[in-house]
Amino acid sequence: MPYADRSPPSRLLITFLCLLITGLAHAEPLTVAVKSAPPFSYQEEGKWTGISIDLWDQLAGQLEQDYQLRSYQSVSEMLEAVEHGQADVAIGAISVTADRERRLDFTQPMFRAGLGIATPSSPSGWLTTLQGLFSWKFLSAVTALVLVLLAVGLAVWLLERRRNPEQFGGSIREGIGSGFWWSAVTMTTVGYGDKAPVTPAGRAIGLIWMFASIITISGFTAAIASSVTVNQLQTRVSGVADLPRVKVGTVDGTSASHWLDNQGIAYRPYQNIEQVMQGVAQGRVDAVVYDAPVMRYMLRQNQDSDVLVLPQLAREESYAIAVANGSQLREPLDRALLGILNDEEWRGVVTRYLGAE
Repeated sequence: MPYADRSPPSRLLITFLCLLITGLAHAEPLTVAVKSAPPFSYQEEGKWTGISIDLWDQLAGQLEQDYQLRSYQSVSEMLEAVEHGQADVAIGAISVTADRERRLDFTQPMFRAGLGIATPSSPSGWLTTLQGLFSWKFLSAVTALVLVLLAVGLAVWLLERRRNPEQFGGSIREGIGSGFWWSAVTMTTVGYGDKAPVTPAGRAIGLIWMFASIITISGFTAAIASSVTVNQLQTRVSGVADLPRVKVGTVDGTSASHWLDNQGIAYRPYQNIEQVMQGVAQGRVDAVVYDAPVMRYMLRQNQDSDVLVLPQLAREESYAIAVANGSQLREPLDRALLGILNDEEWRGVVTRYLGAE
């Protein structure tokens, strides 16, 4: 009986202590690892903002959880901080990879994007066209065409100069000139009719040249088109297949650098995205492989840049929030994310940062 009398107060005391401990744990603010990765997380007038920051603020509000932001220099540092218990979560433009999944837990994707390729935009306009017309390939094609016309004209002159002196007679220079003129107008199918061979051999050459000139003019047209665009074809990176033959840059220790390593593509490592984007703008590298939304946002802020991000992705990726393995935060965050990401108001937030893409 004495034991029964002491039992209710004991249970009340234990319950009170549990509630107190839980309340203290709940009151302790979370440490959130962040780094500069516009438009997902960046500082503006000393205050952190961006897509991921706005998302986390809503998540923390739904969980009724206080937090403090702690800045890091790289994604690797952020993930190591979470892995070693120095931070509770990491947010930003954090790609989910197999290696990271082995070390940490991730929430469901908060954003789907991927690795993009930024490259200098191809020059355009009349100046580029003139450069193409004065290229070695174009001049070589013109020279070859002139030599063919001269050879055909010379052959006709040799066959016609005695039997047809009215049209192919005169001095050697005049005769060869007449033959050259005839071969040119015949090739272009203009056929003025002021000159025409009369000998059987001359007419045979004329007949052959009529058919051969169709192939000749087609090849010459292709050479012109090729020479006008050759500079663009040599400098433009149109996709992943072009990366092995150009100078590539990316930020070291990122999912982009790991992907390039796996693809066997050599690259020049940089410390941050600002440096590598400056490198491609100044011609130190021909292409940048990095998070496509980040690069597009940076270029949108710099309207004078001659760099563009290709429309197709090098690899699709998902961005998520990183937590420690076995963290009790993951499930509450997942439930809260479901409600926020499907809300029309959240789509408006994303559009505000990224534009209507």
